[in-house]
Amino acid sequence: MQRKVAYSGKKKKQQLRERRARKASEPYWLDDDYVAPRGPAPATSTQLNEHFVRAEHAPLETTSFGMEGPNPQQKRLVSSFEKLSTATIRQAQLDSMQPFVRLPKTSLEFGVRDCQPVIDFPKRPEWSYDLTKEQLDDQEQKAFKQWKERVYETYGNRDDGRQLSWFEQNIEVWRQLWRVLEISDVLLIVMDIRNPLLHFPESLYHYITKDLKRKIIGVFNKVDLVSEFTVFAWTTYFNEQFPELHITTFSCFERDAKLIDDTKTYALKTKVKRPRSRYYSAQGVRDILKCCKAIASDKEGLHVDWDTLIQKYQHLDHDDASSSSDNDDDSDTGSMIGLEDEFSRVMELTAAEVKPHKDYVTLGLVGHPNVGKSSLINTIMQRTVVSTSRTPGHTKHFQTIYLSDNVRLCDSPGLVFPSLLPRALQVLSGMYPIAQVQEPYTIVQYLCEHIPLEDILSLVPPNVDVGPRFENWPADLPLPKDLDDSPRPWSAWMVCEAYAEQRGFFTAKAASPDAYRAANAILRLTCDGRILLSFKPPGFFTTTKYEQKRVEEADRQRERRDEHASEDDHDASDDESDDDDDQPGTGLSVTQGGMFSVLADDDNN
Repeated sequence: MQRKVAYSGKKKKQQLRERRARKASEPYWLDDDYVAPRGPAPATSTQLNEHFVRAEHAPLETTSFGMEGPNPQQKRLVSSFEKLSTATIRQAQLDSMQPFVRLPKTSLEFGVRDCQPVIDFPKRPEWSYDLTKEQLDDQEQKAFKQWKERVYETYGNRDDGRQLSWFEQNIEVWRQLWRVLEISDVLLIVMDIRNPLLHFPESLYHYITKDLKRKIIGVFNKVDLVSEFTVFAWTTYFNEQFPELHITTFSCFERDAKLIDDTKTYALKTKVKRPRSRYYSAQGVRDILKCCKAIASDKEGLHVDWDTLIQKYQHLDHDDASSSSDNDDDSDTGSMIGLEDEFSRVMELTAAEVKPHKDYVTLGLVGHPNVGKSSLINTIMQRTVVSTSRTPGHTKHFQTIYLSDNVRLCDSPGLVFPSLLPRALQVLSGMYPIAQVQEPYTIVQYLCEHIPLEDILSLVPPNVDVGPRFENWPADLPLPKDLDDSPRPWSAWMVCEAYAEQRGFFTAKAASPDAYRAANAILRLTCDGRILLSFKPPGFFTTTKYEQKRVEEADRQRERRDEHASEDDHDASDDESDDDDDQPGTGLSVTQGGMFSVLADDDNN
């Protein structure tokens, strides 16, 4: 038996250097299932540098590279976003240690003007059957690359200080949206009611209504998180700004009966104490289907029995539904990865023009990540048919689910449209995965500037420095009143440290408050709705416009109820008179001719 050769420390270091060099030459993959191909390490640093370009001349770095992979059967669709530099992260941490300034309530008013300018989204270039698969792919890749360059060139460096938001940079995700738009008769844009304008791409609205000439419905989801008056105000605002958009609401849970004003601190404190598991009680499915029935145009030779479909949800039994689970993957269909692409089977193609299928009415769901599209489909189907998750972008492919023989739903993956809105707002709205947030303190500062976060969480400033002249002050005596009552300015870093001490988050070695873990916990509470950051339409705090419109709407509803009640009473009185006339044994004879005819009959008798 041959004796083993000793492995020296020098060889071990050389092996580690080669391994690091090999990993550095490979892309950064967020997908844990991906196994990088093994290959020889670069011989010199010159070969390694060929894989990189200087930062000032290179496009912005992203956190993933789409569907590339060594095995086509193991490809996964991963959303791609821009990655921050180390210097940017460090500067943001230093800025978060400075005291923040609390903004007035009017800062929560959010209107169409705040979303300007409207940035266009990439559209599928024209194509025909004369093109091969490679030619079509190359054409779409070039058009998408030109669109990205145009967006960065136009909005990348602005003089007003506004920064281009994170947006989807993977063409495969955009292709899923193209397919859903092409096959759908009615488009449903799902929006989070906490800030529906953030989740409503105006460029997509104009493209659907003007270019595609399709019907469009706006679904306000998660309406249980805000008060009823907030929902009414946003509905009124959208009806004024987007007349071709039909608004309806949906929620997987019941609204708290005590939630009357969602702008008060006491109401926000109550939400923080809400249990994570809540009783599932979906509301709004019938309203959505009724809206689809009202606007869906009939196709030649196709009859859709909407009444029977809506009737299925009239006696929807919520008692059988269990409480909501915190499990990230909840589906009886397993993973949706590798789902069969039905694009070639469900579409009717005529040359380069794409039309919806003539034998179906297709309802396409479109929206940002984490707005609840898959949850809406599961509620409509009354069972879990689509995998859902708290993590944004869980749905990776568009999926077709049949409601009846000729009505089907098409769920698209959530993707982020480009805009000039703050990136912190994107994270707090659940559009960006919190696990990928590199610097959370700026986002916590944005949250603190808009709502009293330290009061909502009942925080105490950590490690209060009372000054050197009180170092030897007796512990059993209180500090001077002027010092004890003096207000101390909060900073985002102090809020994170105070919350870390409250929850018991400490680092392993130094046992200091773990501000990073606390910041991530605050972001998750906000995305979950337990810390409520709810924006309002313009004029919500400064005018009585929406109160007046609500009173007018209540008067109209009362008038309609009175009209229906009077009609019902009239019909009931007619029925009673008919019953009295037909009732035997009353001793009355009814004849024609009035009272004198009756007297004449008596004389004759």
